[in-house]
Amino acid sequence: MTIEEIKLNIKWWESKRWIYNVAVGLFGIFAIYDGLSRGEYFWTIDDTIGIIIWGIGANIFYSLGILLELFDWYYLKNRIGLKRFRILFFLIGLLFSCFWTLWCGWIYFAKPYLW
Repeated sequence: MTIEEIKLNIKWWESKRWIYNVAVGLFGIFAIYDGLSRGEYFWTIDDTIGIIIWGIGANIFYSLGILLELFDWYYLKNRIGLKRFRILFFLIGLLFSCFWTLWCGWIYFAKPYLW
């Protein structure tokens, strides 16, 4: 793999990042809306900071796709050929992140009722 191929791989992943962020953001907005519509809840600065940290963390995990491809290329000499599965990794990661965001949002707002 040449430097140009690495740049193309990174460009491919980065061109899909906005899809990932919009999807996870919409699921997060739905979770927040659903949680706030259930009853009385007072929004705090901690909630806002939590959302920012969640978004940063989600993007860090998104970057694992690029890192896995680079790991396969550099250390494994492309023996696994992860590039063949990048669309599958993208879709699995996207779905997992969206539903994880929704589930954690539900748990966050449901916790007073669970205890």
